[in-house]
Amino acid sequence: MKSWFMVGLAALATVTTGSSWAQSAPASASSSPSAPAPASMSAPQAAQAVNVALAKADVPAMAALYQENPDPAVHVLAAMALERIHYNLDKATEDARLCEKELLATRPMVAFYCARFATGNIRLAQGDTAANDEELDIVKRFAGHVPQDELDRMTRYVAERHDIPPFRLSKPEGDFTIPLLKAAYDQRGAVMLVAANGESVRMTLDTGAGDIIMDMDTAMKLGVRAIGIDSKTRGILSKNVPVTRGTLEEAHFGPVTLSHAPVEIVPNDRRLIGLHILRQLGAFRFTERELNVYGKNGTRPACKEPMLVSTDMWGNYVRPVVALSINGMLRTTLLDTGSGFYFTGNQAAMDEVQSRAHQSMRLRDIGDQHLARVKQATADVLISGQPIQMTFGVFPDADIAWNYILGSRALGDMDFYFDFEQQHTCVLVHDHLH
Repeated sequence: MKSWFMVGLAALATVTTGSSWAQSAPASASSSPSAPAPASMSAPQAAQAVNVALAKADVPAMAALYQENPDPAVHVLAAMALERIHYNLDKATEDARLCEKELLATRPMVAFYCARFATGNIRLAQGDTAANDEELDIVKRFAGHVPQDELDRMTRYVAERHDIPPFRLSKPEGDFTIPLLKAAYDQRGAVMLVAANGESVRMTLDTGAGDIIMDMDTAMKLGVRAIGIDSKTRGILSKNVPVTRGTLEEAHFGPVTLSHAPVEIVPNDRRLIGLHILRQLGAFRFTERELNVYGKNGTRPACKEPMLVSTDMWGNYVRPVVALSINGMLRTTLLDTGSGFYFTGNQAAMDEVQSRAHQSMRLRDIGDQHLARVKQATADVLISGQPIQMTFGVFPDADIAWNYILGSRALGDMDFYFDFEQQHTCVLVHDHLH
């Protein structure tokens, strides 16, 4: 995307825009049915489209925005988004900084958006401490250029988090394998997390989650320290779930040591280690029974598929996705080792596949148990070149950014490989499926 950016950059400073600007991500990842065509989007509308595309990892939408819109500023926004979706964080940051430099004097709100976007890249690449330092520097750089209340909000946000120590993960330099625990009641892969106080608890490894997630009793048992910040989160069905944030000073699973790990304390008894933690492993492969981690000089699986990730503008979360062919149409699909199903879909999926009359089933979600509507659907799915006719559950009430989820039950037929160092993701189908 670097070449796309440079083509449009030269013309940026000569193009003017109105004073209104979209600075916040949309409340959900859904796009408005009345949204304008890519060719006619203004810069503020393009910013909203970028925010939606980041959540959905929507490469086609951003490619169309770049190719069809005549505004060079929109080209830049689309190019930055494409780099982020492919987890090319250095390039995305380089583009965003050039955008800010060229536009600060003439289009300050566009430049401000680019600066905040770069902060999101830094948060993903280097962590919260480096990103918060960048936020304070943005406050200085944009004083007098953007509304002061925006800068004051940024300052307050950083001040609330000033005393939180940075998260660190340490691991052996070479390759290693961690056996995954299985239980009769839960076949998702898990590990024993051992805290510095000697207490331990079984934790599911969940690529569909963010930080470490646990209930209050578990947090007290492991010695989690609350940091005085409360928030809300949501699950597939749950909404507005209260969260108390904390840090786990020291803990380990296998040969992996966590220092000052971020923890979300939720009402029910969920115990998860999410991708915010796991991606620090660099390159790793989930099998049905093991987690294989690759060192810098290790022999990694043959995988050249570009990485696709779902994020928000500020880099507060990251989720791994792949593009699967569903009935001949490419669809973004979440790779979720925390899902107990093989393959599932939401309402948008139900509109694309053949489904039968719905039933109800009880599901455990992050906030509570829900009596969920579910329909049985059938589709032809192409995974790594292997056609599979799948019968799966569709949950019309699921509120997710992706139409489909490939879950932990699929690990009996394939492995999930993630390489956050070289930006590749592959679903490695087992020989018996061929």
